[in-house]
Amino acid sequence: METIDLMQEGFRRATSRDEKVFEAASLFTKGRTGASPLAQAVLVEAFSTSDFPVLLGDAFEKQALKAYKDTPLEFEPILHDTTVEDFQRRKLVDLWGAEPFERVNQGEEYKGGTLNETEVSHGTGKFGRNYGLTWELRLARQFSAMANFPRALGNGAVKSQNNLVADTLVGDSGWDAGFFGTVGSEKLTPEALDTAIKALALKENHRGELVDTSNLILVHGPALRGEVGRILTAARIVTKVTNGSKVTETEVDNPYRGIVTPLESRTIGARLGSTNADGWALVQGKSSDLPSLIRTKLAGHPDVDIRVKRDQGQSVGGGEISVEDGSFNDDTIWYRGRSVVGVDPAFTVGVYASNGA
Repeated sequence: METIDLMQEGFRRATSRDEKVFEAASLFTKGRTGASPLAQAVLVEAFSTSDFPVLLGDAFEKQALKAYKDTPLEFEPILHDTTVEDFQRRKLVDLWGAEPFERVNQGEEYKGGTLNETEVSHGTGKFGRNYGLTWELRLARQFSAMANFPRALGNGAVKSQNNLVADTLVGDSGWDAGFFGTVGSEKLTPEALDTAIKALALKENHRGELVDTSNLILVHGPALRGEVGRILTAARIVTKVTNGSKVTETEVDNPYRGIVTPLESRTIGARLGSTNADGWALVQGKSSDLPSLIRTKLAGHPDVDIRVKRDQGQSVGGGEISVEDGSFNDDTIWYRGRSVVGVDPAFTVGVYASNGA
């Protein structure tokens, strides 16, 4: 019978941390399926060491981060990013409302400017999941149960952000009036969209300026896909003008092409439900000078972070117990995924919503 010498394995012979992580991932890939009994035996032995589970955790983190980046975040176009150093909530500094320059006469000093704190409060929060490789699975050599959990963690981090945004925008009975103010009931039509944009264009922001309507995002669920496409992408549309009881329909070049950017969200569709499936909203984009939503991240921490738990304890006689024997509490080797992010309302004077019914 061939003996196993872990010192000859790549995760031990590699000279750099990145190479060790790569070799640990390669060993897991080769041994997890059982196609090669020797490779699986090596994997079982590697799990009994103190370094392999940690190196594999690093590899899982890289896979989870790739899955996170590959999974589309539904609301990326409307999330303005900022970073904080801790979990304290703080006021947002208005970096968009620069004061106009003042004339400086010959020999005069330049006037001082200020960056003002707003009333917008923002902060970050912690989210995560645990995934365990149980003692029973290890004895049965069912390592494939772990193979997909990095992708699950990456996707989970994205879904948590999607849920944070949806929870901010949608309440118990349609769009959240606390965010949007008065919520309308008109169906999405060219005329209703035009009226909403004009209403926003006449509002003043907290700086006393007219709201910019050049960076509006139309947020909606899948049920409105066809109507949104007809209004925003068609070359020509039919407009209606009502004068008393007379309605005049006219086909014209579509004036809304390129004016508003559509954002379809299944998460929003699920929140609105069948009762408000025709709901639609106008929200400022993330590059607007009046962003509607702030996403807060924690400085120095990755979007997805994975750690391995090593709490196997010691034997009664004082000897070391293998990591493979798992946790003192439940015999499981636990891997934990974490994401730190926060989503908060920002400047909501430039938004509009209708439940569509």
